[in-house]
Amino acid sequence: MYLRLSVFAIIFSIVLAQDSGCYINDSGFTCCDKGLESAMMGAMGGDDLLGAADGIQKSAEGSLGGKFETVVALDDFAYKSHFKEGKTCKVEKNGQYALAWQP
Repeated sequence: MYLRLSVFAIIFSIVLAQDSGCYINDSGFTCCDKGLESAMMGAMGGDDLLGAADGIQKSAEGSLGGKFETVVALDDFAYKSHFKEGKTCKVEKNGQYALAWQP
């Protein structure tokens, strides 16, 4: 049953990515902006999750403009969000999972 759900989730993500101009990044998650993904990967590192979230937010706001919301965790998580003009991305780096979006 778990395998079937995983396959469905992967197929759904691929269809979602194709329909919205988004893509599946190297982490295996949906991302809709290369600049945001780059800002996130550059800001992540170390053991401080709040520091990583703050770094991602400042980097995204500085390079892309506007306000961004961020979540960083030590385990994968599900989410549903409304975002503006393709400005959303989820990544994994060194065991940290991060999501950023422009509301």
